[in-house]
Amino acid sequence: MSPKVSETYKEEKRAAILTGALHCFVEKGFQATTVEDIVRRLGISKGALYGYFASKEEMYIQMANARMDDMVASLSTQFKGLPGAADKIRYLFDRFRKQSLLELRKWVTFHLDFMIYASRNPDLIESHDRYMDKALHVIQDIMEEGRRTGEFRSDLDASSAAYLFWSVRDGLALHFLLGGDEKNYRKILDDMEKMVLRFLASAPV
Repeated sequence: MSPKVSETYKEEKRAAILTGALHCFVEKGFQATTVEDIVRRLGISKGALYGYFASKEEMYIQMANARMDDMVASLSTQFKGLPGAADKIRYLFDRFRKQSLLELRKWVTFHLDFMIYASRNPDLIESHDRYMDKALHVIQDIMEEGRRTGEFRSDLDASSAAYLFWSVRDGLALHFLLGGDEKNYRKILDDMEKMVLRFLASAPV
């Protein structure tokens, strides 16, 4: 009879596998990483890994969603202490500034490699869309709050504004993926914050 494994042990094992997979994805890229790379790093068998995850795609999706859920929970806690929608936008830019350009490049490369791979698989596209919806809803809620309280323009489309917010942020990240220095990146990030707040507060056109 096989020994009974506790749920705590299973969760710890799953977390250890995801940590090992993350190191491989960051070092080699998602597409270049094989299951063999992951089990070699962890010192386990393929059978042991497949007892927890069906594929490297499942590993990526679970770790990406876990990071997103942690971010959303953290923002929800921080937002409770902020009086207005504009303050929440400023707080987000403060978080962006705390991340170094080197760290930003690491995570952009990590996600971009998977997105290129996923673009050929409808099921993965659907999973990625659900992941991105979480980030969009955070911003959309801020936009709706600002419009409701009069902080933001009355004709603001909250959904479109949320897409624009992340598009501008992601565009800056991609621009600095291969070049540029920390000082210039931070200057443009500051200018971007001012531009976003001016747009949100401006009168209807």
